[in-house]
Amino acid sequence: MGFITKLQAINQMLLAAGESPVADLVDSSGIDTGIAETILEQASLDVQIRGLANNKIVRKITPNSSGKIIFDTEDSDEEGIISAELLSKHLSKDGTSYVVAKVLNTTPPVLYNYTDETDVWKTTDTYYIEIIKKLKWEYLDTATQRSILATAARHYQIVTQGDGEADKYLQYNEQMHYFKGKASDINSKKRNIFRTGDLNVRGAVLRNPYILGYNAARYWKGLI
Repeated sequence: MGFITKLQAINQMLLAAGESPVADLVDSSGIDTGIAETILEQASLDVQIRGLANNKIVRKITPNSSGKIIFDTEDSDEEGIISAELLSKHLSKDGTSYVVAKVLNTTPPVLYNYTDETDVWKTTDTYYIEIIKKLKWEYLDTATQRSILATAARHYQIVTQGDGEADKYLQYNEQMHYFKGKASDINSKKRNIFRTGDLNVRGAVLRNPYILGYNAARYWKGLI
């Protein structure tokens, strides 16, 4: 869970625009606070749409007795489903193409088969689905919160004050925290240039016999 509360984030946005902080987001809320909350929420959504280490998951799901694939959004950490992509391969009813499916944000959200235009699935099949959840503010990690806050503060200042000189500082601040947030997310995903991407590229770099086939004369590093 992140260290920065939503109240702290809103107050930093207000201060960046030369306004007074508030004691809470209920009794002291007003037009300015409402605008700040809206901008913070949009900035949070913009970052989470890409998929973060802690909001993108793959689930193995079997349809219920009615053939519906329903997403549970009652978890304490999430506000809803941003997107859902069907990873496993399933043929359309006429057998001519693979099914394309996305989330349909009803209440509750369901997986919708765009190819066959239905939300009813074969109950005998198992489906692997990549889900991107919309996490609540407090469940984002601190580096991501700070990146979102830097973007939101800049947008808020431009909307409410429009000070060009202040925007220059906030732009630098936004870029710095964006890269810090990105680096933190990459670290959480445990990715690097040698362990992601095309297998042929990985094999060429690592000389890994398990990737391209063992050849003692070519793969001078031997078994890795």
